[in-house]
Amino acid sequence: MPCLLALLALLGAAGCAESRTAPELLSVVDVVPREVDLGDRIEILGTNLPTAEAKEAVVTFRGTLRRPGQAPLTGQSIEIEGAQVSSTKISLVFSEGLQSRFAGRGDDAVHTTFHGDVVVEIPATAQGALPVNGTVRGVTMDFLPPTPRRAVIEARVKEGARALAFFGVEVAAESPPAGGLVVTGVRDGSPASQAGLQPGDVITRFEGVKVLSKADVIPSGHERRSAVGIRRGGATPSEIQLSTEGFHASAPTDLLGAGILLGVAAAIILLFMAPTAGIITWVERRVSARMQSRIGPNRAGPQGLLVWVADGIKSIMKEDVIPAESDKALFRLAPYLVFVGVSATFVVMPFGQYLIAADLDIGILFVIAVTSLVTIGLMTGGWASNNKWSLLGGIRSAAQIISYEIPGAVAIVCIVMMTGSLRLQDIIGAQGGAGPSLLDVGGWPWHWFVFRNPITFALFFLYFTTALAEGNRAPFDLPEAESELVAGYSTEYSGMRYLFFFFAEWANVFVMCGIASALFLGGWQIPGVSPAQQEASFGLQLVGVFLFLLKSWALVFVVIWIRWTLPRVRIDQMMNLCWKWFVPLSFAAFLLTALWMVIGVSKTVQLVISVVTFAVWAYLFIHFIRRVQHNLREAKVALHLNPFL
Repeated sequence: MPCLLALLALLGAAGCAESRTAPELLSVVDVVPREVDLGDRIEILGTNLPTAEAKEAVVTFRGTLRRPGQAPLTGQSIEIEGAQVSSTKISLVFSEGLQSRFAGRGDDAVHTTFHGDVVVEIPATAQGALPVNGTVRGVTMDFLPPTPRRAVIEARVKEGARALAFFGVEVAAESPPAGGLVVTGVRDGSPASQAGLQPGDVITRFEGVKVLSKADVIPSGHERRSAVGIRRGGATPSEIQLSTEGFHASAPTDLLGAGILLGVAAAIILLFMAPTAGIITWVERRVSARMQSRIGPNRAGPQGLLVWVADGIKSIMKEDVIPAESDKALFRLAPYLVFVGVSATFVVMPFGQYLIAADLDIGILFVIAVTSLVTIGLMTGGWASNNKWSLLGGIRSAAQIISYEIPGAVAIVCIVMMTGSLRLQDIIGAQGGAGPSLLDVGGWPWHWFVFRNPITFALFFLYFTTALAEGNRAPFDLPEAESELVAGYSTEYSGMRYLFFFFAEWANVFVMCGIASALFLGGWQIPGVSPAQQEASFGLQLVGVFLFLLKSWALVFVVIWIRWTLPRVRIDQMMNLCWKWFVPLSFAAFLLTALWMVIGVSKTVQLVISVVTFAVWAYLFIHFIRRVQHNLREAKVALHLNPFL
């Protein structure tokens, strides 16, 4: 008797539990569309849906997600709340959040095919009532990812082409309107030939993924055979099995080429950066010697040209001393952080129209980000030295660089606002005319951003000054401050590690001048020559590289000139200049630039403003040259134009 009562109790509990589940009372019949892109509206069609009781529903996708080159994601359950209910359909917008849940995030997002059930549930409105639901079974939908960067698309298409070559399949360049890949040839003895694939067949699906391009034909590797859906003539679509054994075991055909390319890029960066930093030291010594009526370096190499090589050899051979009480790991790491922060900027330096290691879509943002490593390295070196003077130099450096990064970044934002792009090549391309006349084609000076209007004219000097401060160049060299702190953050360093700090500083001089040339001085553009003409001629490409280097080295000379002309300012004066003047002026320039973009001006008015701004600069420059000549005559000093005396 007790057993019978327990059994009845269990059955009753089970019945109650079953009765509390949501009954399938909704009449839903289909889901449209079957190919979904960002912003599309997904609709679950039905009849006589209860709109009076509820305005929102919960939609759940239960099934398998298949992506090219990846193992199937089985047992997925993606729940979406807030779907709108009407009498004939339940709808929801395919937002960015849903796109990331179905197709993946960022550059990892790929075309995804869902196969499974779509369950709609309308919550109960009365207390104690049950929700109702309905299910559309056997739904197959394709979710398209956001358009990735060009390099990502090319990489996926190349991998798909490699897979087709492995299978022995040649496809037509153009796809049918309904999608798929048309087979134009099958190699004898290949996996495709053994599976029975024939020319004229259309590949419609690959491992459950609808084929829209070559990027969808990538084996996942979780099975030895891939299921391939084909359509042959007017026959019913069929499925074949292609063997994938050996595909993932073989390295990509372009792996060696990619390795060689990366090695060459690294070599170019290092072989260019090292001589550039070294030559800048030689130029600075020669210029400072001429300003102080000295000879300067004249022993190592012709005119002392190889003095920087001798200094490097001497530093390598010096004893590397590490203080006993220092944090040895961080002490060793700090110079390399500074070196990496500066050298990484050469990756996006636009030396020419196509002479750039990595043409990033966020190139200028990359420059701002990686140069922050310099601050970390200087602060780390000062703190790890366990020397109060070094720590004070590191703190000064952090305060100075972070403070002056604000107005410098705002100045860059103004240029980005005017071009609508963070890509350095786009910024340079925006500094050229597009009119019918010769004077309105190519990068004439009045098309440069520095002369675009009075606002950008002031922004150039604002950015250049903040770049000097961020690079610890005089008169903003407080982090070193030899007269106060001996050598600042590098006091305890010796040998090659000591040289790394200044090696990065000298390289940073070219970096700041190169970026200023790209942002404000037209970069590699040739006056009177359109980018299309420059692209078609290798000689013009070389001329563009020469012009970029000429502008950058002219600014390098100005940096050196300032270094040996102006006295060092006090720390309070330096910070007051930043926070009381540069920061407010940069934000005022930002607002004026935004207003300029909103108002807009005609091309004729813009050209007049640019020419007038350029004429004002030309007048000031000529007046400056005349004042220099006047001072030289009054001083009655001998003027030697030969730099090698």
